[in-house]
Amino acid sequence: MKEPEGISDDELKRRVLYSVLIPAVKLARAFGMPLKELVAWVETAYFQEIRSRGATLADAGTRLGVSQRTTVRLAKQLRESFFVPEVEHNLPRRIEFMLWAHPMSEARLQQVLPHVPPEQVAEAIRTLLANGRVRERAGRTLMYETVAQVRRLPRDTWMARIGALNSLAESVANTTFGRFFSQEPRAFARTLTFQIPVGGTDELLELYESVILPHLTELSERAVAGEATEELQLSLLWAPYEYVDKIPDPDPDEGEET
Repeated sequence: MKEPEGISDDELKRRVLYSVLIPAVKLARAFGMPLKELVAWVETAYFQEIRSRGATLADAGTRLGVSQRTTVRLAKQLRESFFVPEVEHNLPRRIEFMLWAHPMSEARLQQVLPHVPPEQVAEAIRTLLANGRVRERAGRTLMYETVAQVRRLPRDTWMARIGALNSLAESVANTTFGRFFSQEPRAFARTLTFQIPVGGTDELLELYESVILPHLTELSERAVAGEATEELQLSLLWAPYEYVDKIPDPDPDEGEET
C-alpha cells in the first residue's frame, strides 16, 4: 500500500499519542483492569503533569477541561497515591540532574524549584547525601555537587523500580517529541528483534557492564564544568519478544465470591 504523502499536525499528534498508549493498554489487559479504572489513572497522570509545572488547581482544571469538583478529586487521589514516590525518587533525581551543571546551595535549589515545599527539597538533599549521589562542598556557603556523572542505581525495591520506570517513560517521551515534532538530531531510537541462544541474555548484560557503561562514564567525565556540554538521557532495555502479548487474559470471574 502506498504511504500517504502528508499528514496534518493534529492527526500526527493523535497517532503518536495512540502509539505511546499501547504499552499501558497492553498491561491493563494483562492485569484485567476495567476500562473505567484505566481512564481514571490517565486523568490523574495528566493532572499530575500539569500541576508539576506550577499550575494552580483552577488553572489545571481549565487546561483539563474539567469541573472544580473533578479537580479537587484528582488532587486528593494524587496526594494519596503518588506523593511518597514523587518525593523519595523523582525529586532527588531532578535535583541531582540540576547539580550536574554546577554546585548549588539548598537556598538556591529552593529558588529554582519554587513550586516544591522547602522541606521536600531538604529531604531530597538528605536522600542524595545518604545514597552517595551528591556531596557537600565547604565554603562561605555550603554547596552540593554531584559525585558521579553517570547515574547507576540498581536498588531492588518496588519504589526504586517505579522510579526507574518513570525515567524510562520520560526518555520515551523526550525521544518521541524530538523525532516527530522538533527534528531534534540528538533524539535517537532503534528497535532490534533477533534470536539468541538460550542464556544469551547473560552476554547482553556483560556487554552493558564491560563496554557500554564504562564508555559512557568516560565520555561523561570529559564534560568539564563551564564548557559547552550536552545533557542526554539514554535508556537500554531488552525482554522476550511480545512478552506481554503472550500472557493469557485474566479470568473475569477470578476472585469473585460465590
